[in-house]
Amino acid sequence: MENFTYQNPTKLVFGKDVVDQVGKESIHYGKKALILIGKGSVKSSGLYDRISTHLDAAGISYVTYEGIKSNPLYNNADEAVSLAKEFQAEMIIAVGGGSVIDSAKAVAMGYYVNHSVWDFYLHKTKPEKALPIIAVLTLAATGTEMNPFTVLQNNAEESKRGFGHELLYPKVSFLDPVLTFSVPQSYTSYGVADLIAHCLETFFGQGDAPLSDHTIASIIRLAIKYGKIVYNDPTDYDSRGNIMWLATNALNGTLALGKQNGDWACHAIEHSLSALFDIAHGAGLSIVFPAWMKYNQRYLQSRLAFLAKYVFDVNEENEALAAYEFIHKLEEFFTSIGTPIRLQEAQIDELQKDKIVDNLNRYKANGLHIKLDETAREKIVDLMYA
Repeated sequence: MENFTYQNPTKLVFGKDVVDQVGKESIHYGKKALILIGKGSVKSSGLYDRISTHLDAAGISYVTYEGIKSNPLYNNADEAVSLAKEFQAEMIIAVGGGSVIDSAKAVAMGYYVNHSVWDFYLHKTKPEKALPIIAVLTLAATGTEMNPFTVLQNNAEESKRGFGHELLYPKVSFLDPVLTFSVPQSYTSYGVADLIAHCLETFFGQGDAPLSDHTIASIIRLAIKYGKIVYNDPTDYDSRGNIMWLATNALNGTLALGKQNGDWACHAIEHSLSALFDIAHGAGLSIVFPAWMKYNQRYLQSRLAFLAKYVFDVNEENEALAAYEFIHKLEEFFTSIGTPIRLQEAQIDELQKDKIVDNLNRYKANGLHIKLDETAREKIVDLMYA
């Protein structure tokens, strides 16, 4: 088990109607806010007006940047930085899913520099300061509400990149399961696939951490249980709440304790799919992960057998058969909640194979633990079609 130090500075406020505390929490960080939102659902649902009322009551003035898309673009973050500077914002209030909160993190560090935020994602520089971030989460998926990571996309370069820094933890995150009731069924399912993928990336990393392994298996098992319920009953509060909390715990740092690293190859591969075809992140991951596990099964056999036992109650002594059962049953689950498991299901036909492989090779998609060469990348893409 590896040495570790753990500290998570995000204050998490969870439960029904907690968003009504946004004014009294935000006032600790200033009196001028940039509100960051997506493409309109926050306004049409009434949530924007609700938040505005509480900010008004707290004496917080604000301007709003609207238009963050589901695969967020660095260009939009740069535009929001300009607006924040013009307004002399003292904080950012991000209202939305992972794309909005990830963009808020970019704006927070971009506020104090004169270059594009994309330079951070190219690892040309690191932030020395960042604006405080308040997050109001409306989609359970990425865990960004309680971690220091952000992912943005550059369409011109056909590139999607991540960046992390301790300055980017949100100061306060509000998690009200009711706010996820109106999320489309497909994006609810993609969020479940996303949180399972985060668990698997950590599980297949390097290091021996039994508590983390058993916790990961439990989170995946519960995600499957509650994912099936919310797929059929989007307004089941307890199931929505459990999915929300599971997604936070899948990537708030606790699962990685005692490990040297996660693997993260599947995220690297999926980033190419998002950059090339604008596929939803969770949908891409439900295609990539089964293919990656099939290709690497010879390395992962005992690990997959562990998951088969503790996630799906597979009592099979033959590890190869147990490993196969885990992959098969995970694919069955993804299919049952409407997430794709093959590229064709996402309207990406086999004529696109070379384009995908070229992008993977251009950006050297790889794992931190299990390495991929050009042959491996091509064969994994083949399995995403098979």
